[in-house]
Amino acid sequence: MTLLTQQNIIIFSSIDWSTHWQLHHELTTSLTNSGNKVLFIENTGARSPKSGDFGRIINRIRFRIKSFHGFHQVSDKFFLYTPIFIPYPYSKFAIFINTFFIFSAIKRWTKVTNFINPIVVSFLPTPTIQLIIRKINPTLTIYYCADDMARFAQNPNKLRESENEFLRSSDLIFTTSHKMYERASKFSDSVFNFPAGVAFEKFNSSLKAPSVPEDMQAIEGKIIGYVGAITEVLNLNIIVELATTLSHTTIVLIGPKYINVSSLQNFKNIVLIDERPHNLIPDYINCFDVALIPYVVNEFTDSVYSCKLNEYLSMGKPVVSTNLQEIRIFNEENPNMILIGENIKHFVSNVELALVDYKIQSQAMHDERIVIAKKNAWSYRFTEIVTVINKALSIKPPSLNSWKDKMAKYYRQLHHYLIVRFLFVTVFYVLIFHSPLFWLAGEGLIIRDEIRSADAIVVFSGDGEINYKNTSYQRRALDAIDMYKSGYASKIFLSSGRKQTISDVEIIKLFLTDKGVPLTNIKILKKYPNSTYQNVKMVKEMLNENGIRSIIFLTSPYHSRRSALLWKKQAPNLQITIPMVIDTPEKTLSWGIGFDKMRIVLYEYLSIMYNFLLGRL
Repeated sequence: MTLLTQQNIIIFSSIDWSTHWQLHHELTTSLTNSGNKVLFIENTGARSPKSGDFGRIINRIRFRIKSFHGFHQVSDKFFLYTPIFIPYPYSKFAIFINTFFIFSAIKRWTKVTNFINPIVVSFLPTPTIQLIIRKINPTLTIYYCADDMARFAQNPNKLRESENEFLRSSDLIFTTSHKMYERASKFSDSVFNFPAGVAFEKFNSSLKAPSVPEDMQAIEGKIIGYVGAITEVLNLNIIVELATTLSHTTIVLIGPKYINVSSLQNFKNIVLIDERPHNLIPDYINCFDVALIPYVVNEFTDSVYSCKLNEYLSMGKPVVSTNLQEIRIFNEENPNMILIGENIKHFVSNVELALVDYKIQSQAMHDERIVIAKKNAWSYRFTEIVTVINKALSIKPPSLNSWKDKMAKYYRQLHHYLIVRFLFVTVFYVLIFHSPLFWLAGEGLIIRDEIRSADAIVVFSGDGEINYKNTSYQRRALDAIDMYKSGYASKIFLSSGRKQTISDVEIIKLFLTDKGVPLTNIKILKKYPNSTYQNVKMVKEMLNENGIRSIIFLTSPYHSRRSALLWKKQAPNLQITIPMVIDTPEKTLSWGIGFDKMRIVLYEYLSIMYNFLLGRL
C-alpha cells in the first residue's frame, strides 16, 4: 500500500495542542512522521465561553503573543496556528468576523509557504469552520467525528443542525464509536469507524524496562488506578465507595482536574496526581494492580470509546469499567476481557474480584490482554485511515488544471470578494450615517436630571470640543445665571479645563457679576487640571472646604455621563444633580447625527473605558 505522504494537510482541532494527549495529537504526529506537512489550527470552540475558561483564554493570549501573528513552527513539517476569535459560534456577526479574519490569516500563510491543494481534516462542525473550509476549497474534506459535540453547546439544536450539514457535505467521515457511526450513516455513505488506538510500542516497551515514578514510590499495598481527565463524566461516587469499602488499597487518580474534587480529599487512601506527560503514563499504569474506567453512564458516554482502554490492556492490566455501550461491544468481540459493573456496588465487587482472583491475575491473562491491545494499536488504525484517504483521492475528480478553468475560478472569487466588500462598506455607511446608532449611543451619555435646589452650582467650562475651540463655556454661563436667579443655589464654583491667555472662568465671572451675582458668591479654581478626573478631585477639595454637600453640575451634555461616574467614585457622599442645559439635544429619535457629534460620542466612550481601566470609575 502506498503511504499518504508529501501532502499538505490542515487540521481544524476541537482541542488546543497543549491539552493532554488525545487522538488529535496521535493523528497529527503520524501524518508528519509519514512525510506530510500539517497546519494544526487550535480550537475555535463549539460553545459560548464559561467562567472556567478564563485560564485557557489567558494561556491562549500568552501563546499568541509569543507566536508570529498566531503561527508557530513546531518542527520541519508541523505548524500551529492559534486564532483569536469571537467566542460565540452561532452568532451571525461572530461567524462573519471570525471567518473573515481566520481565513485571511490561513490564506496569507498558505501563500507564503506554498501550501497548495490541502486535505482538510476537521474535528469541528461549526458554521465558521465550514465556511472557512469552503473558501479553502480543499482536495478532500474529512470530518473526524471524535466526540459528541452537542454536549458542549448551550443550544445543542444549533450545533446538531450545523453538524448535519457537515455530515452531508464532507467527502469522508471518520467516527470513534458505533453510536456516532450509526448517526453519521444517516447522512452519508462514506462513513468509517476508527476507534481510538494505543501507541503500543510506547506502552509495551515500559514493561521491558519498568520504572516507578517518584510520586508512586511511597505507596504501599494494592493500587487501583485511573488515568485521564477528571471531568463531569467521572463518577466520583464510585471512587468514594472504593475508598470506603477497600480501605486497605490505594486509589490513584492521574490527570488534569476540571471539576471540584473536594469529596475525595478527605480520604487517606485516595491519591490525586496532576497531569503527567504522555510518555510517562506507561510507568504509572505499570504500578496499577487494577485499572479503572469509572464513567457515569449516559447518552454521551455511550458514544465514547475510551482511549485509556487499550493503554491499560497494553500493560497487561485487568480493567473494570462501568456499563458503557462501547465496553459491551468490546467484550462481545473479546469475551470477558473487561469486568463490567452494572451499578456502584457491582463495580466495587468486580474491583475486589480483580485484585484477588487467580485467573484474572495470571500471566496467561496478562499476556492475552497485551495481544488484544496490539490488535488495537494506533499504527493499525492509522494504516486503515490512510487506505481510505488514498482511495478517496484516487476517485476524486482531478483538480482544475487548465488555465481557463483557473482564470474562471479566480474571477469568480474576485467577484465574490468585491461584492462582499461592497456590501460591507454599504452596510457600514448606512449604519453609521443613516441609522439611529450614534444617536442612541449619544443618548447613553446624556443625563437629564430634574433640577432641584442645592448648596452650589458647579460649572466646568471644559477643554472645548474635539478641536478645543471652546464656545460651550458661554452657554454654561447662561445656564448658571438662569439657575442662580431662579433660586436653585446661592453659590457658584467655576473651573476651567485648560490654561488659556484669558481664562474661560474669568470671562464667566465677569458675566456673572455683570448680571448681579456678588463676587463673594463666586469661587474660582485657580489651578488648571489636565483632565476631567483631576478637575473633579480639585473641585471636590474646594467644596469640602466650603462645606458644600449638594451641587447642581453644569457641563456639556455629552460630557455629563463621564463626569457623573467620576463624581460618584471620587465624591460618593456628594449629592449631584445634572440638569438639562441650553444645548441639551431633544430626546427625539434621530436617523443620523453630525460628524462633529459622532467624534464627541466616540471620544467620550473611549475616555470612559480609559478611566475605567485606570480604576477611576
